[in-house]
Amino acid sequence: MKVSVSTAGSRGDFEPYVALTQALISAGHEVTFAAPRDARRLVAGTDAKFIEMDLEVREVLRSEEGQQWLAAGNVEAYLGGITKMLSDARHTIGTSVLAAADGADILVTGVNTEDYALAVSQARGTPIVLGHLTPWLLTDEFPQPLTPQVVPADQSAEQYNLGTHQVAEDVYWQGKRDDINEFRGSLGLPPAPSAALTWTVELGLPTLQAFSEEVVPRPHDWGPRNVMTGFWRLQSEVRRRVGEAEIPEWLAGWLAIGPPPVFLGFGSMPVLDPPKLLDLIVRAAERTGLRLLVGAGWSDLSGLTGELPDTVRLIGAIDHDWLFPRCRAVVHHGGAGTTAAGLTAGLPTWIYTVFSDQPFWGDRVARLGAGGYSNFLEFDLDHLTGVLGQLVGEDVRRRAAAIGERLRAEDGVSAAVRLIGEIAGRH
Repeated sequence: MKVSVSTAGSRGDFEPYVALTQALISAGHEVTFAAPRDARRLVAGTDAKFIEMDLEVREVLRSEEGQQWLAAGNVEAYLGGITKMLSDARHTIGTSVLAAADGADILVTGVNTEDYALAVSQARGTPIVLGHLTPWLLTDEFPQPLTPQVVPADQSAEQYNLGTHQVAEDVYWQGKRDDINEFRGSLGLPPAPSAALTWTVELGLPTLQAFSEEVVPRPHDWGPRNVMTGFWRLQSEVRRRVGEAEIPEWLAGWLAIGPPPVFLGFGSMPVLDPPKLLDLIVRAAERTGLRLLVGAGWSDLSGLTGELPDTVRLIGAIDHDWLFPRCRAVVHHGGAGTTAAGLTAGLPTWIYTVFSDQPFWGDRVARLGAGGYSNFLEFDLDHLTGVLGQLVGEDVRRRAAAIGERLRAEDGVSAAVRLIGEIAGRH
Protein backbone atom coordinates (compact mmCIF):
# COMPACT_ATOMS: atom_id res chain seq x y z
CA MET A 1 0.00 0.00 0.00
CA LYS A 2 1.23 3.49 -0.86
CA VAL A 3 0.54 6.07 1.83
CA SER A 4 0.85 9.84 1.55
CA VAL A 5 1.55 11.62 4.86
CA SER A 6 1.46 15.41 5.06
CA THR A 7 1.75 17.85 7.93
CA ALA A 8 3.13 21.29 8.73
CA GLY A 9 4.42 22.87 11.91
CA SER A 10 7.33 22.63 14.31
CA ARG A 11 8.96 19.51 15.80
CA GLY A 12 6.00 18.78 18.04
CA ASP A 13 3.70 18.77 15.00
CA PHE A 14 5.69 16.48 12.74
CA GLU A 15 7.52 14.09 15.10
CA PRO A 16 4.40 11.94 15.79
CA TYR A 17 3.85 11.64 12.04
CA VAL A 18 7.43 10.48 11.58
CA ALA A 19 6.68 7.80 14.19
CA LEU A 20 3.58 6.81 12.24
CA THR A 21 5.60 6.77 9.02
CA GLN A 22 8.19 4.42 10.50
CA ALA A 23 5.46 2.09 11.76
CA LEU A 24 3.82 2.05 8.33
CA ILE A 25 7.14 1.25 6.65
CA SER A 26 7.88 -1.49 9.20
CA ALA A 27 4.48 -2.98 8.32
CA GLY A 28 5.54 -3.19 4.66
CA HIS A 29 3.95 -0.03 3.27
CA GLU A 30 5.52 2.67 1.08
CA VAL A 31 5.31 6.22 2.41
CA THR A 32 5.79 9.66 0.89
CA PHE A 33 6.09 12.37 3.52
CA ALA A 34 5.39 16.07 2.76
CA ALA A 35 6.42 18.59 5.42
CA PRO A 36 8.43 21.80 5.96
CA ARG A 37 12.19 21.53 5.67
CA ASP A 38 12.41 21.42 9.50
CA ALA A 39 11.35 17.78 9.22
CA ARG A 40 13.95 16.62 6.67
CA ARG A 41 16.56 15.52 9.22
CA LEU A 42 14.15 13.42 11.27
CA VAL A 43 12.36 11.91 8.25
CA ALA A 44 15.81 10.77 7.07
CA GLY A 45 15.68 8.29 9.95
CA THR A 46 13.02 6.40 8.01
CA ASP A 47 12.93 5.07 4.44
CA ALA A 48 10.17 7.45 3.41
CA LYS A 49 10.39 9.64 0.34
CA PHE A 50 10.51 13.26 1.52
CA ILE A 51 8.84 16.15 -0.30
CA GLU A 52 10.03 19.42 1.16
CA MET A 53 7.80 22.43 1.61
CA ASP A 54 9.61 25.73 1.12
CA LEU A 55 8.95 26.66 4.71
CA GLU A 56 11.05 26.52 7.88
CA VAL A 57 8.65 26.82 10.79
CA ARG A 58 11.28 27.03 13.51
CA GLU A 59 12.93 30.01 11.85
CA VAL A 60 9.58 31.75 11.44
CA LEU A 61 8.68 31.22 15.09
CA ARG A 62 12.13 32.31 16.25
CA SER A 63 11.93 35.54 14.23
CA GLU A 64 11.03 38.80 15.96
CA GLU A 65 7.51 38.58 14.57
CA GLY A 66 7.16 34.92 15.56
CA GLN A 67 8.34 35.62 19.10
CA GLN A 68 5.65 38.29 19.34
CA TRP A 69 3.00 35.72 18.42
CA LEU A 70 4.31 33.32 21.04
CA ALA A 71 4.66 35.92 23.76
CA ALA A 72 1.23 37.46 23.13
CA GLY A 73 -0.38 34.59 25.02
CA ASN A 74 -3.85 34.93 23.49
CA VAL A 75 -5.76 32.80 21.02
CA GLU A 76 -6.48 35.47 18.41
CA ALA A 77 -2.83 36.60 18.18
CA TYR A 78 -1.60 33.01 17.96
CA LEU A 79 -4.15 31.89 15.38
CA GLY A 80 -3.56 35.06 13.39
CA GLY A 81 0.20 34.50 13.38
CA ILE A 82 0.01 30.84 12.45
CA THR A 83 -2.56 31.56 9.77
CA LYS A 84 -0.31 34.26 8.29
CA MET A 85 2.65 31.86 8.25
CA LEU A 86 0.61 29.16 6.51
CA SER A 87 -0.92 31.68 4.12
CA ASP A 88 2.49 33.00 3.09
CA ALA A 89 3.48 29.40 2.34
CA ARG A 90 0.16 28.38 0.75
CA HIS A 91 1.58 27.63 -2.69
CA THR A 92 4.40 25.40 -1.48
CA ILE A 93 2.05 23.60 0.94
CA GLY A 94 -0.54 22.94 -1.75
CA THR A 95 2.05 21.86 -4.32
CA SER A 96 3.77 19.52 -1.84
CA VAL A 97 0.55 17.89 -0.63
CA LEU A 98 -0.50 17.36 -4.23
CA ALA A 99 2.85 15.86 -5.21
CA ALA A 100 2.91 13.53 -2.21
CA ALA A 101 -0.51 12.20 -3.20
CA ASP A 102 0.68 10.92 -6.60
CA GLY A 103 -0.10 7.22 -6.79
CA ALA A 104 -1.20 7.06 -3.15
CA ASP A 105 -3.80 4.55 -2.00
CA ILE A 106 -4.66 6.68 1.03
CA LEU A 107 -3.87 10.15 2.38
CA VAL A 108 -3.01 10.84 6.02
CA THR A 109 -2.86 14.48 7.05
CA GLY A 110 -2.13 16.64 10.05
CA VAL A 111 -4.37 19.51 11.09
CA ASN A 112 -2.29 22.26 9.41
CA THR A 113 -2.50 20.56 5.99
CA GLU A 114 -5.89 18.88 6.21
CA ASP A 115 -7.78 21.50 4.14
CA TYR A 116 -5.31 20.96 1.27
CA ALA A 117 -5.31 17.18 1.63
CA LEU A 118 -9.11 17.06 1.74
CA ALA A 119 -9.24 18.99 -1.54
CA VAL A 120 -6.81 16.51 -3.15
CA SER A 121 -8.83 13.60 -1.77
CA GLN A 122 -12.03 14.97 -3.28
CA ALA A 123 -10.41 15.81 -6.62
CA ARG A 124 -8.76 12.40 -7.02
CA GLY A 125 -11.18 10.16 -5.17
CA THR A 126 -8.45 8.98 -2.80
CA PRO A 127 -9.55 8.02 0.73
CA ILE A 128 -8.31 10.28 3.51
CA VAL A 129 -7.65 9.97 7.24
CA LEU A 130 -7.21 13.04 9.43
CA GLY A 131 -4.79 12.81 12.35
CA HIS A 132 -5.18 15.03 15.41
CA LEU A 133 -2.51 15.31 18.10
CA THR A 134 -4.87 17.39 20.28
CA PRO A 135 -8.67 16.95 20.47
CA TRP A 136 -9.82 19.63 18.02
CA LEU A 137 -13.18 18.07 17.12
CA LEU A 138 -16.34 19.76 18.34
CA THR A 139 -17.61 18.52 21.71
CA ASP A 140 -19.65 19.87 24.60
CA GLU A 141 -17.49 18.03 27.15
CA PHE A 142 -14.54 20.43 27.25
CA PRO A 143 -13.54 23.79 25.74
CA GLN A 144 -11.65 24.11 22.48
CA PRO A 145 -8.00 23.52 23.49
CA LEU A 146 -6.83 26.97 22.39
CA THR A 147 -9.35 28.77 24.60
CA PRO A 148 -9.63 29.33 28.39
CA GLN A 149 -10.41 26.06 30.14
CA VAL A 150 -12.44 27.60 32.99
CA VAL A 151 -16.20 27.85 32.38
CA PRO A 152 -17.60 31.34 33.21
CA ALA A 153 -20.06 31.43 36.09
CA ASP A 154 -22.87 32.80 33.91
CA GLN A 155 -22.77 29.96 31.35
CA SER A 156 -23.45 26.26 31.42
CA ALA A 157 -20.47 24.03 30.66
CA GLU A 158 -22.11 22.64 27.52
CA GLN A 159 -22.99 26.10 26.21
CA TYR A 160 -19.51 27.50 26.87
CA ASN A 161 -17.66 24.48 25.50
CA LEU A 162 -19.55 24.39 22.21
CA GLY A 163 -19.20 28.14 21.85
CA THR A 164 -15.41 28.06 22.21
CA HIS A 165 -15.09 25.45 19.46
CA GLN A 166 -17.27 27.46 17.11
CA VAL A 167 -15.51 30.78 17.76
CA ALA A 168 -12.01 29.34 17.35
CA GLU A 169 -12.98 27.59 14.13
CA ASP A 170 -14.53 30.78 12.74
CA VAL A 171 -11.35 32.76 13.44
CA TYR A 172 -9.20 30.04 11.87
CA TRP A 173 -11.37 29.72 8.76
CA GLN A 174 -11.62 33.45 8.14
CA GLY A 175 -7.85 33.56 7.79
CA LYS A 176 -7.58 30.49 5.54
CA ARG A 177 -10.76 30.51 3.47
CA ASP A 178 -9.44 32.43 0.45
CA ASP A 179 -6.20 30.41 0.29
CA ILE A 180 -7.99 27.07 0.48
CA ASN A 181 -10.67 27.97 -2.02
CA GLU A 182 -8.01 29.25 -4.44
CA PHE A 183 -6.34 25.84 -4.17
CA ARG A 184 -9.64 24.01 -4.57
CA GLY A 185 -10.39 26.08 -7.67
CA SER A 186 -7.07 25.02 -9.20
CA LEU A 187 -8.25 21.41 -8.84
CA GLY A 188 -11.64 22.12 -10.40
CA LEU A 189 -13.48 21.94 -7.07
CA PRO A 190 -16.17 24.27 -5.72
CA PRO A 191 -15.41 26.39 -2.64
CA ALA A 192 -15.47 24.65 0.73
CA PRO A 193 -18.37 25.56 3.04
CA SER A 194 -16.12 25.52 6.09
CA ALA A 195 -12.73 24.41 7.34
CA ALA A 196 -11.98 20.70 7.07
CA LEU A 197 -12.24 20.39 10.84
CA THR A 198 -15.97 21.23 10.72
CA TRP A 199 -16.62 19.60 7.38
CA THR A 200 -15.05 16.35 8.60
CA VAL A 201 -18.00 15.66 10.89
CA GLU A 202 -20.57 16.43 8.18
CA LEU A 203 -18.77 14.18 5.65
CA GLY A 204 -18.29 11.37 8.16
CA LEU A 205 -14.54 11.22 7.50
CA PRO A 206 -12.38 9.03 9.75
CA THR A 207 -10.01 10.70 12.22
CA LEU A 208 -7.21 9.24 14.29
CA GLN A 209 -6.97 10.97 17.66
CA ALA A 210 -3.30 10.46 18.58
CA PHE A 211 -3.66 10.57 22.36
CA SER A 212 -4.84 8.26 25.08
CA GLU A 213 -8.24 7.80 26.68
CA GLU A 214 -6.30 7.49 29.92
CA VAL A 215 -5.54 11.22 29.60
CA VAL A 216 -8.54 12.48 27.60
CA PRO A 217 -11.65 10.37 28.26
CA ARG A 218 -13.59 9.82 25.05
CA PRO A 219 -16.25 12.51 24.53
CA HIS A 220 -19.79 11.12 24.35
CA ASP A 221 -20.59 13.16 21.22
CA TRP A 222 -17.79 11.82 19.01
CA GLY A 223 -18.83 9.30 16.37
CA PRO A 224 -17.36 5.81 15.91
CA ARG A 225 -15.10 6.99 13.07
CA ASN A 226 -13.21 9.25 15.48
CA VAL A 227 -10.82 6.72 16.99
CA MET A 228 -8.52 7.41 19.93
CA THR A 229 -5.39 5.37 19.26
CA GLY A 230 -3.06 6.35 22.08
CA PHE A 231 -0.02 8.63 21.73
CA TRP A 232 2.29 8.20 18.72
CA ARG A 233 5.78 7.83 20.21
CA LEU A 234 8.92 8.05 18.10
CA GLN A 235 10.84 4.79 17.82
CA SER A 236 14.36 4.61 19.26
CA GLU A 237 15.65 3.24 15.94
CA VAL A 238 14.69 6.50 14.19
CA ARG A 239 16.53 8.52 16.83
CA ARG A 240 19.62 6.33 16.43
CA ARG A 241 19.69 6.80 12.67
CA VAL A 242 19.70 10.59 12.95
CA GLY A 243 22.16 10.75 15.84
CA GLU A 244 19.66 11.69 18.54
CA ALA A 245 20.27 8.63 20.69
CA GLU A 246 23.73 9.74 21.77
CA ILE A 247 23.82 10.79 25.41
CA PRO A 248 26.58 13.18 26.57
CA GLU A 249 29.05 11.43 28.87
CA TRP A 250 28.91 14.27 31.37
CA LEU A 251 25.12 13.92 31.65
CA ALA A 252 25.24 10.17 32.21
CA GLY A 253 27.92 10.71 34.84
CA TRP A 254 26.01 13.50 36.59
CA LEU A 255 22.85 11.42 36.72
CA ALA A 256 24.76 8.48 38.18
CA ILE A 257 26.33 10.31 41.13
CA GLY A 258 23.19 11.63 42.78
CA PRO A 259 19.42 11.27 43.19
CA PRO A 260 17.19 11.67 40.12
CA PRO A 261 16.71 15.34 39.19
CA VAL A 262 13.61 17.30 38.35
CA PHE A 263 13.62 18.29 34.68
CA LEU A 264 12.63 21.85 33.75
CA GLY A 265 12.13 22.47 30.02
CA PHE A 266 10.65 25.36 28.07
CA GLY A 267 10.51 24.02 24.53
CA SER A 268 9.67 26.68 21.95
CA MET A 269 8.44 29.19 24.53
CA PRO A 270 10.31 32.52 24.52
CA VAL A 271 12.53 33.15 27.54
CA LEU A 272 13.05 36.91 27.45
CA ASP A 273 15.69 37.09 30.23
CA PRO A 274 17.70 33.82 30.28
CA PRO A 275 20.23 34.87 32.99
CA LYS A 276 17.42 35.86 35.34
CA LEU A 277 15.59 32.59 34.69
CA LEU A 278 18.65 30.47 35.35
CA ASP A 279 19.48 32.41 38.52
CA LEU A 280 15.96 31.76 39.78
CA ILE A 281 16.36 28.03 39.11
CA VAL A 282 19.70 27.92 40.94
CA ARG A 283 18.10 29.53 43.97
CA ALA A 284 15.20 27.07 43.80
CA ALA A 285 17.69 24.20 43.88
CA GLU A 286 19.35 25.73 46.95
CA ARG A 287 16.04 26.23 48.72
CA THR A 288 14.60 22.77 48.02
CA GLY A 289 17.76 20.66 48.08
CA LEU A 290 16.73 19.09 44.76
CA ARG A 291 18.89 18.53 41.71
CA LEU A 292 17.49 20.38 38.69
CA LEU A 293 18.19 19.66 35.03
CA VAL A 294 17.27 22.53 32.70
CA GLY A 295 16.33 21.92 29.06
CA ALA A 296 17.04 25.08 27.08
CA GLY A 297 14.61 24.37 24.25
CA TRP A 298 14.75 27.18 21.68
CA SER A 299 16.15 29.70 24.15
CA ASP A 300 19.76 30.79 23.90
CA LEU A 301 21.29 29.86 27.25
CA SER A 302 24.82 29.56 25.91
CA GLY A 303 27.51 31.07 28.07
CA LEU A 304 25.50 30.57 31.26
CA THR A 305 26.89 27.22 32.39
CA GLY A 306 30.24 28.30 33.84
CA GLU A 307 29.12 29.20 37.36
CA LEU A 308 26.40 26.63 37.96
CA PRO A 309 26.45 24.67 41.23
CA ASP A 310 26.72 20.89 41.20
CA THR A 311 22.96 20.63 41.75
CA VAL A 312 22.02 22.35 38.47
CA ARG A 313 22.87 21.33 34.92
CA LEU A 314 21.86 22.71 31.53
CA ILE A 315 21.26 20.63 28.39
CA GLY A 316 20.19 21.20 24.81
CA ALA A 317 18.04 18.83 22.78
CA ILE A 318 17.77 15.42 24.43
CA ASP A 319 15.74 12.25 23.94
CA HIS A 320 12.93 12.59 26.49
CA ASP A 321 12.11 8.89 26.25
CA TRP A 322 15.62 8.15 27.53
CA LEU A 323 15.89 11.00 30.00
CA PHE A 324 12.52 11.14 31.72
CA PRO A 325 12.65 7.65 33.27
CA ARG A 326 15.85 8.86 34.97
CA CYS A 327 14.12 11.91 36.45
CA ARG A 328 11.99 12.45 39.53
CA ALA A 329 9.45 14.87 38.06
CA VAL A 330 9.04 17.26 35.13
CA VAL A 331 8.19 20.94 34.85
CA HIS A 332 7.61 22.18 31.30
CA HIS A 333 5.64 24.36 28.90
CA GLY A 334 2.86 21.87 28.17
CA GLY A 335 3.33 20.86 24.55
CA ALA A 336 1.33 17.74 23.69
CA GLY A 337 4.45 15.65 22.97
CA THR A 338 6.32 16.65 26.12
CA THR A 339 3.21 16.10 28.23
CA ALA A 340 2.80 12.63 26.75
CA ALA A 341 6.47 11.78 27.34
CA GLY A 342 6.35 12.86 30.99
CA LEU A 343 3.11 11.05 31.77
CA THR A 344 4.25 7.92 29.92
CA ALA A 345 7.40 7.90 32.05
CA GLY A 346 5.12 8.01 35.11
CA LEU A 347 6.42 11.37 36.32
CA PRO A 348 4.63 13.98 38.42
CA THR A 349 4.14 16.94 36.08
CA TRP A 350 3.69 20.68 36.38
CA ILE A 351 2.92 22.79 33.33
CA TYR A 352 3.66 26.52 33.14
CA THR A 353 1.42 27.58 30.29
CA VAL A 354 1.87 30.46 27.87
CA PHE A 355 -0.65 29.90 25.07
CA SER A 356 -2.04 27.47 22.50
CA ASP A 357 -3.16 24.06 23.79
CA GLN A 358 -0.87 24.20 26.84
CA PRO A 359 -3.66 25.09 29.34
CA PHE A 360 -5.70 22.18 27.97
CA TRP A 361 -2.91 19.68 28.67
CA GLY A 362 -2.27 21.31 32.04
CA ASP A 363 -5.92 20.85 32.91
CA ARG A 364 -5.69 17.18 31.91
CA VAL A 365 -2.69 16.67 34.19
CA ALA A 366 -4.51 18.32 37.08
CA ARG A 367 -7.62 16.19 36.55
CA LEU A 368 -5.47 13.06 36.63
CA GLY A 369 -4.03 14.09 39.99
CA ALA A 370 -0.55 13.74 38.51
CA GLY A 371 0.43 17.37 39.11
CA GLY A 372 -1.04 20.67 38.01
CA TYR A 373 -0.58 23.83 35.98
CA SER A 374 -0.40 27.59 36.20
CA ASN A 375 0.31 30.53 33.95
CA PHE A 376 3.96 31.19 33.15
CA LEU A 377 3.45 34.71 34.49
CA GLU A 378 3.37 33.13 37.97
CA PHE A 379 6.83 31.63 37.51
CA ASP A 380 8.93 33.09 40.31
CA LEU A 381 11.07 31.68 43.12
CA ASP A 382 8.30 31.20 45.65
CA HIS A 383 5.92 29.65 43.14
CA LEU A 384 8.52 27.32 41.67
CA THR A 385 9.71 26.08 45.06
CA GLY A 386 6.09 25.44 46.04
CA VAL A 387 5.54 23.48 42.84
CA LEU A 388 8.67 21.41 43.36
CA GLY A 389 7.52 20.57 46.86
CA GLN A 390 4.20 19.30 45.52
CA LEU A 391 5.80 17.20 42.79
CA VAL A 392 8.02 15.21 45.13
CA GLY A 393 5.09 14.25 47.40
CA GLU A 394 4.33 10.55 47.75
CA ASP A 395 0.65 10.71 46.71
CA VAL A 396 1.27 12.51 43.41
CA ARG A 397 4.23 10.24 42.70
CA ARG A 398 2.07 7.15 43.18
CA ARG A 399 -0.74 8.44 40.96
CA ALA A 400 1.68 9.47 38.20
CA ALA A 401 3.42 6.09 38.30
CA ALA A 402 0.11 4.27 37.87
CA ILE A 403 -0.82 6.44 34.87
CA GLY A 404 2.58 5.82 33.30
CA GLU A 405 2.18 2.07 33.64
CA ARG A 406 -1.14 2.18 31.77
CA LEU A 407 0.21 4.45 29.03
CA ARG A 408 3.25 2.26 28.42
CA ALA A 409 0.90 -0.66 27.78
CA GLU A 410 -0.57 1.20 24.78
CA ASP A 411 0.86 1.20 21.25
CA GLY A 412 -0.70 4.15 19.48
CA VAL A 413 1.20 3.91 16.19
CA SER A 414 0.40 0.21 15.77
CA ALA A 415 -3.28 0.92 16.35
CA ALA A 416 -3.11 3.74 13.78
CA VAL A 417 -1.38 1.56 11.18
CA ARG A 418 -4.04 -1.11 11.58
CA LEU A 419 -6.87 1.40 11.18
CA ILE A 420 -5.27 3.05 8.13
CA GLY A 421 -5.01 -0.37 6.49
CA GLU A 422 -8.65 -1.13 7.24
CA ILE A 423 -9.83 2.20 5.83
CA ALA A 424 -7.78 1.80 2.64
CA GLY A 425 -9.06 -1.76 2.28
CA ARG A 426 -12.68 -0.61 2.37
CA HIS A 427 -11.97 1.64 -0.63
